[in-house]
Amino acid sequence: MKKDIQNLMKQKDVDAIIISGGSEHNPPMTYLAKGEFFTKAIIVLLKDREPVLLYRPMERDNAAKVGMKKICFDEFPTETYLREWDGDQAKADALELRDILNRVGLRNGKIAFCGKTEFGTQYAMVQAFRELVPEFKILGSEGIDVINQARFTKDLDEIAAIRKMGLTVTEVVRRVENFIKNDCRIKGNLLVGKDGEEITVGNIKRKINLWLSELGGENPEGTIFSVGKDSAVPHNSGDDGQTIETGKTIVFDFFPCEMGGGYFYDFTRTWCIGKASDHLLNAYKQVKDVHDAIINSIEVGKPLKELQKQTCEMFEKMGHKTVLNSPHTLEGYVHSVSHGLGLNIHERPFSGFSAPDSDRAEIGTVFTVEPGLYYPDAKEPFGIRIEDTVSVDPNGKANIIAPYPYEFVLKVAPYGDKNAEEDHDK
Repeated sequence: MKKDIQNLMKQKDVDAIIISGGSEHNPPMTYLAKGEFFTKAIIVLLKDREPVLLYRPMERDNAAKVGMKKICFDEFPTETYLREWDGDQAKADALELRDILNRVGLRNGKIAFCGKTEFGTQYAMVQAFRELVPEFKILGSEGIDVINQARFTKDLDEIAAIRKMGLTVTEVVRRVENFIKNDCRIKGNLLVGKDGEEITVGNIKRKINLWLSELGGENPEGTIFSVGKDSAVPHNSGDDGQTIETGKTIVFDFFPCEMGGGYFYDFTRTWCIGKASDHLLNAYKQVKDVHDAIINSIEVGKPLKELQKQTCEMFEKMGHKTVLNSPHTLEGYVHSVSHGLGLNIHERPFSGFSAPDSDRAEIGTVFTVEPGLYYPDAKEPFGIRIEDTVSVDPNGKANIIAPYPYEFVLKVAPYGDKNAEEDHDK
């Protein structure tokens, strides 16, 4: 949490962390600037001192809401530095940063960088800074390591923001499900509209994005809505032009964030339209059984890779290959069961076998539980994944943040069914 930053800076022996860039989709900036909007800003985190925000004058009202000491960039006129170095932007930026650090009371020490900036520009500035300002030692990943470790556990406000996003996600999912059940029909073996026109994956995705935007979210990472064989490859996002057949698995993996790049939520349900074979019904039950068992086995202090091992062992007892004993398998259980979630869609704690023991369930951690089975080359290709995001409460219990039903087969009326039209009109 934010309260841990000072201790973490001492542990990493960092005198200052310079966080730069705009605020949108810039997790370190968003984390410390309370979600306020900036097109350009710098936050200087100082060991044993208050942080300082540098802001553009046109964003002074936003800066006032952050609650930090503030300095306007106007105190460091860019044209002065450019004149001194004949237009060399990297050297001008380096000397501006030197003066900023001097202005906040730091004339030497160990500094680290993080934030969202164009890599080439930032790299050139850091190289120039190293040459022109040798009294500072530039560290490597220590800056982002400190911020990421602080973000490992969430405070109540952060969990509330994730829950709000979770409720947005489940509302969009509910609208998609209701659209399929109430506004679509089955014609032959295809999902169609009431007008008889085929419904495609792209039709569904456009509705998802519209409803999400109406509710204040955005979809920077895209959406997975994959059907049949596509669903059997975990990160196949689905073919926009594909029609939707009855009896084929649909993996609907939905992971949007707050508008502007705030907190994410991650969620997956698997559906079949109209019917499902006994084989698919059994596979779905197996995934759901593993999902429930993993959530029930979460304990404070347990490394998440133990959840991964448990998931693999359960699936192997059911007769499936897994990454435990077949690391490169493309069928069966092929990925990890959990990842942390917050201002990034994937962040610590992680559950892969290479994750450190320190990536464990702790009070305030937020992470996914998402077992799945995938058979791309089977006679009946399918993918099934069930995913919820959980938080660990002060009592050490893992709670699903935004619960939603686990209906597998969605019942849809046949095209031309007058009774269905009359029931809908009522």
